[in-house]
Amino acid sequence: MTASVSQKMMDELFHPKAIAVIGARSNESTENDGWVSRLMTFGYQGALYPINPKASEIMGLRAYPSVKDVPGPVDLAIFNVPFRIADQVMADCAAKGVKFAHIFSAGFSETGKPEGIRLQNEIQRIAKDAGIRVIGPNCMGLYHPKGGLTFNKRFSNQPGPVAFVSQSGASAVRMIAQGMERGIFFSKVISYGNAIDLDSTDFIEYLASDPETELITSYVEGIKDGRRYFDVIRACNKNKPIIVLKAGITEGGSRAAASHTASLAGSEIMWDTFFRQTGAIRVDDLEELLDMAVAFVNFRRPAGRRVGIVGRGGGLGVLATDLCEKAGLKVPPFHIETRKRLEQLIPESGTSATNPVEPDRDLAAWSAFYEEGLKAINDDPGIDFILTHLGVDIYGGIGTRLTESLDEAISILIKLSAQLSKPLVIVLYAGGRTETINAVLEAQKRCLEAGLPVYSSVPSAAKAISRLISYHEFLDRAAVNP
Repeated sequence: MTASVSQKMMDELFHPKAIAVIGARSNESTENDGWVSRLMTFGYQGALYPINPKASEIMGLRAYPSVKDVPGPVDLAIFNVPFRIADQVMADCAAKGVKFAHIFSAGFSETGKPEGIRLQNEIQRIAKDAGIRVIGPNCMGLYHPKGGLTFNKRFSNQPGPVAFVSQSGASAVRMIAQGMERGIFFSKVISYGNAIDLDSTDFIEYLASDPETELITSYVEGIKDGRRYFDVIRACNKNKPIIVLKAGITEGGSRAAASHTASLAGSEIMWDTFFRQTGAIRVDDLEELLDMAVAFVNFRRPAGRRVGIVGRGGGLGVLATDLCEKAGLKVPPFHIETRKRLEQLIPESGTSATNPVEPDRDLAAWSAFYEEGLKAINDDPGIDFILTHLGVDIYGGIGTRLTESLDEAISILIKLSAQLSKPLVIVLYAGGRTETINAVLEAQKRCLEAGLPVYSSVPSAAKAISRLISYHEFLDRAAVNP
């Protein structure tokens, strides 16, 4: 077990006053994406020291042959060196009095090779003896927009309320990149790799009290201290929702996890119990993780599970009903007064005023229905929230007509979302045509900028909303039976 980390120490990690990049490239430039370049481009404001024994200057900064030669203190050292010299670099950091080390380098125990295991054990020993706290090895490190920290200069500088703690570097990169596309921005993202020191539990415990973070998401392969992890997740989940993507559940996945970050994944039965007792939200892939983030950021808790569905296509409406109920939602009949109001708004042929509602086939005619139809459903005492799915791929038209019809429908939905007392969620079917996909992406962007949750399918929307409700129900039960 590693020593616990104070909140103050973690704050220092995310706000380093001086960073040494050990193994900085001698030919770095704004076009050549090295560690010095990305930190400078991203806006890091602290002292930055390139370490390279064969260079005197990098990116206009004086370079030093060793971290020991840096004239001032160093808070964080980034190891961008061959794994075979990592032990000597760690010894230099110990001599310098470095506080934190991020070991980007790979080739250690995750390889299963004796030399990699030996070197990992050695850098762990040196760091522990010197009191250096370590992220990694075999990881991307830290992304903190407010602090100017990043491992990819193409990431957004815009901070947000979501944190992501990831054992996988590739998953961290993908989560940030796809999150930006779906209107999700991050307070802090940590890729921690083999976790010879700081691990998922340490970072989640810190984020539980982090004022920049409202939602914690996580990708985990294995953990070191199961009891502490359980206690930290359960305590944190009472104040901030935690969404966990647990990888390595199957026999094959467990083997893959061991070769990826040298993690022991644990049994599926054990993890089923963990999720049930802690109330952490379980997802199966990164797409579901983002679906849940969209729900928590943009969708307020409804009073219950009863959904009013609005969407064209008889068969699609039936399927939407089945999919919602399979996800744990309820699709009850509308009250008679609601049906009467809806019948006055839609034509008799080929449509329906029951739940699900089927307005006119033409998307251009939906705008008129939305103005009053959604208000009628909103007033129904047997409905808790509204889901509308737009068949842009089938009924949206082509060319200018498609763009104008969709723009008008989205404008009305955005306006109504501020007027309705019940939450609204939108599903936009894009289909396979490039024209329709582009139109839907632009509509999605407008919805997310307005704070409206939008999804690409009914199942993804239904699962996300149902799990959000389940989280709040768990909190309600915990409050009654602490």
